Amino acid sequence: MKKMFLVLTLVLAGSLAANAKVVSVDFDGFCDGIEAVRYSPSPGVIPVVFLAGIHDIFNSCGFGFNANVGGFKHGNNLNIAPFAAPVDDFSDPTEGLYGFNYSLQYLVHEKTATSGCVWANYFSNGFGNYPSLTGTCTQPTQAQKRGPRSGSATTKR
Repeated sequence: MKKMFLVLTLVLAGSLAANAKVVSVDFDGFCDGIEAVRYSPSPGVIPVVFLAGIHDIFNSCGFGFNANVGGFKHGNNLNIAPFAAPVDDFSDPTEGLYGFNYSLQYLVHEKTATSGCVWANYFSNGFGNYPSLTGTCTQPTQAQKRGPRSGSATTKR
């Protein structure tokens, strides 16, 4: 019974890891970026659309911490920045961590064969969502290490 449980655990862990995709984005002209994993909590049943990771503002920008981000991959109306679809939609609590009554939302369109990597972020104060910044992005490979970069962060701080 223990061996069967061990084998089942290894198979489940392997299938979860096999369906995960690393998403790495650096915001061009800014010092920060997002490192995340797109995954499915139930491979074969639920699509690989969930996102979990970090908004790297500690190593890249010298902030006191990185922010945990989460979200989903979904379609996007082409009239809404970043004017591309699909997008990785990240929720970022950075402003709330500083005591401001804001939330940040990042919409990131990853590079495809027909379009480049673009992004937009929005902030909300509880009364609406407001466009803040847009731009292009670079998707570094796993071999490229993110370190201190010049520029300011994409957060409103």
